[in-house]
Amino acid sequence: MSESNEKVRGRLVELSDDECWQLLGSGVVGRIAWNRAGRPFVIPVNFTVDGTTIHIHSSAYSTLVREVDDSQVAFQVDDIDDTTRSGWTVVAQGRAETRYPGPRTSPGPTVDVWPEGSKAVTIVIVVAEISGRRLVPAQ
Repeated sequence: MSESNEKVRGRLVELSDDECWQLLGSGVVGRIAWNRAGRPFVIPVNFTVDGTTIHIHSSAYSTLVREVDDSQVAFQVDDIDDTTRSGWTVVAQGRAETRYPGPRTSPGPTVDVWPEGSKAVTIVIVVAEISGRRLVPAQ
């Protein structure tokens, strides 16, 4: 491969906790991962951030609601620019809590859920650890 055909590689920069929370809060679609029958399982979801918690709304009979209550989960959000070969990723880890609607339960912050149908159940991820990296394009 000639030198002119080689791809220029960027460098990875670790993000501070504050940068991670700011970037996490800027996203609308993330991926939640949990252990399902001994194997990792990942699905994309709409979400919002409230303080140090992540809120996801889902239907009462979804696999997500049935399987994540009181479980350790990971949550990832990223943004990638293929043209500049740059971007960032944030991974939050914590415990998921399922909250059903009721007179003693606050629905929490609004989540702009893209799929149609009732999404009355809230999954709250109480984040215990957050980390992230930014890929900075080479100069």
